[in-house]
Amino acid sequence: METVQVIVAFDQNGVFPRVLKWGKRYYKILKVNFVHTIKEGAVRIYFFSVSDGANAFKLGFNTENLKWWIEDHYSLAE
Repeated sequence: METVQVIVAFDQNGVFPRVLKWGKRYYKILKVNFVHTIKEGAVRIYFFSVSDGANAFKLGFNTENLKWWIEDHYSLAE
């Protein structure tokens, strides 16, 4: 689990990742494919499956400590 920085947008439907900073690289999120949540005790964890056109990421967000991380990543290039 690698911690990352994420810029998000808020609207009436919720929170959506827009830019991911992983290491020294920035990835502009073009599509949020899926969002789901789980509870670990009293803490709600959000998972966002997103893509930038070349890569797909599963991002995790902990609502208690406000930390983001990459749960999974793969390249969409063939």
